[in-house]
Amino acid sequence: MTVPTGPGVGPLTFTLEASAAEVRRVLGRALVCFGPALDEEGAGSVQMALAEVMNNIVEHAYQDRQSGPIRLTLRRGEEGLTCQIEDEGLPMPGLALPPGRMQPVAAQTRDLAEGGWGWALIHALTEELSYDRVGGTNRLKFRVPLDGAGAA
Repeated sequence: MTVPTGPGVGPLTFTLEASAAEVRRVLGRALVCFGPALDEEGAGSVQMALAEVMNNIVEHAYQDRQSGPIRLTLRRGEEGLTCQIEDEGLPMPGLALPPGRMQPVAAQTRDLAEGGWGWALIHALTEELSYDRVGGTNRLKFRVPLDGAGAA
């Protein structure tokens, strides 16, 4: 496989079964492919955003069945790395993206909320975040800005 190195590289598509092990495997492969084209901050942002999204798919979209497919498409452009993730699981509640609000931080560790941090992180790390459902397919798309540019 050729390692993408510059703007306009891609698309690179991965198809995986929805499991934590497969998510880790594909994240590793994606970073090997795009790592040389990303600075350290960009690579970390891409890894965190994709891990949050795909782990949410495993845990929530496919909660009613054993597993299902996830399709990840990555394309490097001038503005950053565009990511599209598709699955055939349950739709997002209300067919809308969850809000990107952080959970209140508890005074004591034992009182910290178990969930609710992921979507705030995804919103903070990405630009042009969108979701739609066509037929039985969920499609989430976003761009991770690169070269030190922050998300809007």
